[in-house]
Amino acid sequence: MGLLDGKTAIVTGAARGIGKAIALKFAQEGANIAFTDLVIDENAEATANELEALGVKAKAYASNAANFEDTANVVAEIHKDFGRIDILVNNAGITRDGLMMRMSEQQWDMVINVNLKSAFNFIHACTPIMMRQKAGSIINMASVVGVHGNAGQANYSASKAGMIALAKSIA
Repeated sequence: MGLLDGKTAIVTGAARGIGKAIALKFAQEGANIAFTDLVIDENAEATANELEALGVKAKAYASNAANFEDTANVVAEIHKDFGRIDILVNNAGITRDGLMMRMSEQQWDMVINVNLKSAFNFIHACTPIMMRQKAGSIINMASVVGVHGNAGQANYSASKAGMIALAKSIA
Protein backbone atom coordinates (compact mmCIF):
# COMPACT_ATOMS: atom_id res chain seq x y z
CA MET A 1 0.00 0.00 0.00
CA GLY A 2 1.47 3.33 -1.10
CA LEU A 3 1.06 6.86 0.15
CA LEU A 4 -0.65 7.88 -3.11
CA ASP A 5 -2.90 4.88 -3.81
CA GLY A 6 -5.92 5.92 -5.85
CA LYS A 7 -4.56 9.39 -6.61
CA THR A 8 -3.94 10.82 -10.06
CA ALA A 9 -0.95 13.06 -10.68
CA ILE A 10 -0.13 15.26 -13.64
CA VAL A 11 3.60 15.81 -14.10
CA THR A 12 4.54 18.29 -16.82
CA GLY A 13 7.72 17.73 -18.80
CA ALA A 14 8.10 14.17 -17.55
CA ALA A 15 9.29 12.15 -20.52
CA ARG A 16 12.82 12.31 -19.11
CA GLY A 17 14.97 13.93 -16.44
CA ILE A 18 13.62 15.29 -13.15
CA GLY A 19 10.01 15.00 -14.29
CA LYS A 20 10.45 11.32 -15.08
CA ALA A 21 12.05 10.71 -11.67
CA ILE A 22 9.10 12.42 -9.97
CA ALA A 23 6.59 10.40 -11.99
CA LEU A 24 8.39 7.15 -11.15
CA LYS A 25 8.45 7.94 -7.42
CA PHE A 26 4.77 8.88 -7.40
CA ALA A 27 3.94 5.68 -9.30
CA GLN A 28 5.95 3.63 -6.79
CA GLU A 29 3.68 5.16 -4.14
CA GLY A 30 0.58 4.07 -6.09
CA ALA A 31 -0.38 7.19 -8.04
CA ASN A 32 -1.73 6.96 -11.56
CA ILE A 33 0.34 9.22 -13.78
CA ALA A 34 -0.64 11.53 -16.62
CA PHE A 35 2.43 13.25 -17.95
CA THR A 36 3.04 15.80 -20.62
CA ASP A 37 5.82 16.70 -22.98
CA LEU A 38 6.03 18.83 -26.09
CA VAL A 39 6.08 15.73 -28.30
CA ILE A 40 5.39 12.10 -27.57
CA ASP A 41 8.45 10.27 -28.80
CA GLU A 42 10.28 7.07 -27.90
CA ASN A 43 11.39 8.62 -24.58
CA ALA A 44 7.80 9.35 -23.59
CA GLU A 45 6.62 5.91 -24.67
CA ALA A 46 9.42 4.25 -22.70
CA THR A 47 8.51 6.33 -19.64
CA ALA A 48 4.85 5.34 -19.93
CA ASN A 49 5.82 1.66 -20.18
CA GLU A 50 8.13 1.97 -17.17
CA LEU A 51 5.36 3.57 -15.13
CA GLU A 52 2.77 0.96 -16.13
CA ALA A 53 5.20 -1.79 -15.11
CA LEU A 54 4.80 -0.46 -11.56
CA GLY A 55 1.11 -1.42 -11.67
CA VAL A 56 -0.44 1.99 -12.19
CA LYS A 57 -2.31 3.62 -15.04
CA ALA A 58 -0.02 5.90 -17.03
CA LYS A 59 -0.47 7.93 -20.17
CA ALA A 60 1.66 10.46 -22.06
CA TYR A 61 0.05 13.55 -23.58
CA ALA A 62 1.55 15.86 -26.17
CA SER A 63 1.15 19.39 -24.90
CA ASN A 64 2.59 22.82 -25.51
CA ALA A 65 2.41 23.81 -21.85
CA ALA A 66 3.08 27.45 -22.76
CA ASN A 67 -0.16 27.60 -24.78
CA PHE A 68 -3.23 28.45 -22.67
CA GLU A 69 -5.84 26.77 -24.89
CA ASP A 70 -3.73 23.66 -25.51
CA THR A 71 -3.23 23.26 -21.76
CA ALA A 72 -6.95 23.61 -21.02
CA ASN A 73 -7.69 20.95 -23.64
CA VAL A 74 -5.07 18.49 -22.37
CA VAL A 75 -6.23 18.90 -18.75
CA ALA A 76 -9.82 18.24 -19.83
CA GLU A 77 -8.65 15.12 -21.68
CA ILE A 78 -6.67 13.92 -18.66
CA HIS A 79 -9.67 14.49 -16.38
CA LYS A 80 -11.87 12.53 -18.78
CA ASP A 81 -9.34 9.66 -19.02
CA PHE A 82 -8.50 9.41 -15.30
CA GLY A 83 -11.70 10.71 -13.65
CA ARG A 84 -9.88 13.01 -11.23
CA ILE A 85 -6.76 15.13 -10.77
CA ASP A 86 -5.27 15.09 -7.28
CA ILE A 87 -1.73 16.34 -7.81
CA LEU A 88 -0.20 18.77 -10.28
CA VAL A 89 3.58 18.98 -10.58
CA ASN A 90 4.63 21.98 -12.67
CA ASN A 91 7.99 20.67 -13.79
CA ALA A 92 8.22 21.66 -17.48
CA GLY A 93 11.23 23.88 -17.99
CA ILE A 94 14.01 24.94 -20.32
CA THR A 95 17.14 27.07 -20.24
CA ARG A 96 18.41 29.52 -22.84
CA ASP A 97 21.38 30.95 -20.99
CA GLY A 98 23.27 34.05 -22.01
CA LEU A 99 24.49 37.35 -20.71
CA MET A 100 21.77 39.99 -20.61
CA MET A 101 23.49 42.21 -23.19
CA ARG A 102 23.52 39.28 -25.63
CA MET A 103 20.16 37.73 -24.68
CA SER A 104 17.54 38.04 -27.38
CA GLU A 105 13.91 38.78 -26.71
CA GLN A 106 13.14 35.31 -28.08
CA GLN A 107 15.43 33.67 -25.48
CA TRP A 108 13.73 35.65 -22.72
CA ASP A 109 10.21 34.88 -23.94
CA MET A 110 10.85 31.17 -24.50
CA VAL A 111 12.09 30.59 -20.95
CA ILE A 112 9.39 32.71 -19.30
CA ASN A 113 6.66 31.02 -21.37
CA VAL A 114 7.80 27.44 -20.81
CA ASN A 115 8.92 27.77 -17.20
CA LEU A 116 6.41 30.25 -15.75
CA LYS A 117 3.44 30.77 -18.05
CA SER A 118 3.01 27.01 -18.36
CA ALA A 119 2.59 26.77 -14.58
CA PHE A 120 -0.11 29.45 -14.71
CA ASN A 121 -1.81 27.59 -17.57
CA PHE A 122 -1.88 24.25 -15.73
CA ILE A 123 -2.90 25.77 -12.40
CA HIS A 124 -5.70 27.69 -14.11
CA ALA A 125 -6.98 24.51 -15.77
CA CYS A 126 -6.61 22.22 -12.72
CA THR A 127 -7.87 24.35 -9.84
CA PRO A 128 -11.58 24.20 -10.79
CA ILE A 129 -11.34 20.39 -10.83
CA MET A 130 -9.51 20.32 -7.50
CA MET A 131 -12.00 22.75 -5.98
CA ARG A 132 -14.95 20.55 -7.04
CA GLN A 133 -13.14 17.56 -5.48
CA LYS A 134 -12.46 19.68 -2.35
CA ALA A 135 -8.84 18.50 -2.46
CA GLY A 136 -5.69 18.80 -4.50
CA SER A 137 -1.99 19.54 -4.28
CA ILE A 138 0.09 21.74 -6.57
CA ILE A 139 3.88 21.53 -6.64
CA ASN A 140 5.88 24.16 -8.53
CA MET A 141 9.45 23.15 -9.30
CA ALA A 142 11.69 26.13 -8.61
CA SER A 143 15.42 26.60 -8.11
CA VAL A 144 17.86 28.28 -5.78
CA VAL A 145 18.58 30.69 -8.65
CA GLY A 146 15.02 31.95 -8.22
CA VAL A 147 16.12 33.28 -4.82
CA HIS A 148 19.73 34.28 -5.49
CA GLY A 149 20.02 34.74 -9.25
CA ASN A 150 22.84 33.40 -11.38
CA ALA A 151 25.18 35.01 -13.89
CA GLY A 152 24.05 34.38 -17.45
CA GLN A 153 20.62 33.14 -16.36
CA ALA A 154 18.50 36.28 -15.97
CA ASN A 155 15.58 34.68 -17.83
CA TYR A 156 15.78 31.37 -15.95
CA SER A 157 16.26 33.08 -12.58
CA ALA A 158 13.29 35.37 -13.22
CA SER A 159 11.12 32.42 -14.22
CA LYS A 160 12.00 30.45 -11.09
CA ALA A 161 11.50 33.49 -8.83
CA GLY A 162 8.08 33.78 -10.46
CA MET A 163 7.38 30.11 -9.68
CA ILE A 164 8.17 30.73 -6.01
CA ALA A 165 5.95 33.82 -5.83
CA LEU A 166 3.18 32.06 -7.77
CA ALA A 167 3.17 29.18 -5.29
CA LYS A 168 3.02 31.55 -2.33
CA SER A 169 0.27 33.63 -3.91
CA ILE A 170 -2.06 30.77 -4.81
CA ALA A 171 -1.45 28.99 -1.49
